[in-house]
This record gives sequence, structure tokens and C-alpha cells, in this order.
Amino acid sequence: MDWEEKLKKFLEDVEYKDDIVGILVCGSFITGNPSSHSDLDVHLILNKNVNYRERGNKIVDGLLIEYFANPSRQIREYFKSDYKGIRPMSQTQFITGKILLDKTGEVKELKLEASRMLDRQYSDLNTDISELDKYGIWDMFDDLKDSFERNREDFDFLYYCNLDKLLSLYMKQIKYPYNKKTILGNLTSEIIRNKYLLKELPNSEINKLIENCIILNDKEERMKNYELLTNKIFELNGGFDIDKFKFKSQVDC
Repeated sequence: MDWEEKLKKFLEDVEYKDDIVGILVCGSFITGNPSSHSDLDVHLILNKNVNYRERGNKIVDGLLIEYFANPSRQIREYFKSDYKGIRPMSQTQFITGKILLDKTGEVKELKLEASRMLDRQYSDLNTDISELDKYGIWDMFDDLKDSFERNREDFDFLYYCNLDKLLSLYMKQIKYPYNKKTILGNLTSEIIRNKYLLKELPNSEINKLIENCIILNDKEERMKNYELLTNKIFELNGGFDIDKFKFKSQVDC
């Protein structure tokens, strides 16, 4: 039994199936190369008069189906939130997804809206790194150096947690989506970039440093690359001098 038959079986038991006006499937079964751990992502678009939403999972004949039931107005709110956070998961799902049902034309319109939104390339967002952000970057590396020099047992844990924060700040600044699951593929695989609608990152020197920070096994080599990456990010943002750092703001009350 293929995924389409399993999805049909799943839909037969959906209690609100009369409210469904559109169905869109997405994920690896549509974009290609599913693994034994892949699930089937399904958007159930509900008619505009409903006042509920639901998401859940159901295993049908061994296939895990992850479903999202929403009226289109709620999906548009997801689009807005994901755009503001530069995490275009919902838009990517609709753009790359396959329409199985579209009674009102709403699913097609949602696909078009998702494409138009990503075409803006976040040009209307302010993602500058602040002096407080730069202090945070400096402080993370200072903590990491201390952990490395003391040969602490939790160094690896601290290293990868800090690297995650550093990459998140950098990617937000250059207005590129950041996802821990796809960042290495973004750097090394055109297949991954095409699958998730990612653009190649703009700075080849920084790209290599990021790759090294992720894949190198030797702690000393990772630290060297992390420091170089930190300094490159500082250079892109006018530098940083801890001795001159200050950040003044209004009180909260």
C-alpha cells in the first residue's frame, strides 16, 4: 500500500471531513528521498466558517501521518509569524507541496501567497546585530575558552550550544533561514538547497569556517575555527571592543 492509499484510509476516519475544502501533502514523500523515519505531512484546509484548528499524528499501516487542520486565515497567520522569524517552514511546505484537493481555489492561492512572501527575501525586516548581541557573542567565546582551557567534561555540550546561538545570530543578520537540520546541507549540497528552497550562503570564507566548526573532531581545531568565525562576524558588524562596551536603555517600569 503506497502513501496515497494510506492517506485515503486516514481521511475516512477524520471526524470533521465535511469541513475540509483542501488537502496539501508535503515533505520527503513529495520532494524526494524519504527515509524509514520520514512521515507524511498533510495540511487539511478547513472552510472559512470554522472556529477551530487541530494538529496531530496517526499511524496508518506503518506510516506516520502528521496532519495540520486549519482554516486559511490561520495558515496566513503562520505565514506572517514564520516570515517575521525568518523560518519559512510553512511557506516552504506550501510551495513544495502537492495539492490533492482544492474545492474553492484557496490552496492554490495560499501557494501563490507563500511564493510572493519569500520573493521579498526579508528586505522589509531589520535584522542588524546590536551591541548587546555582540557582547553576547564575545561572552559565549570567553566562556568556551575557559571550558577548553580547563578541559571540562562538558566542553562539547557547551561548544555546540554556543555554536548554535552564534549561527542563529549570523543567519538572522544576513536574512537567511537557519535550521540545525539543514545548515550543513545548505553549505555542501545543492540537493538539500533545492529541497528546502535555500540559497547558497554569500560568504565562502565564513561558509568554510561554519562547516569546519560543525564537522571537525579535534577540539583544538574546532576552537580555532570558532574563534575565526566569531572574529569574521564581528568584522561584518564594525568590530567589537569589550573594553568599550556599554548598552544604555530605558527601564521597564
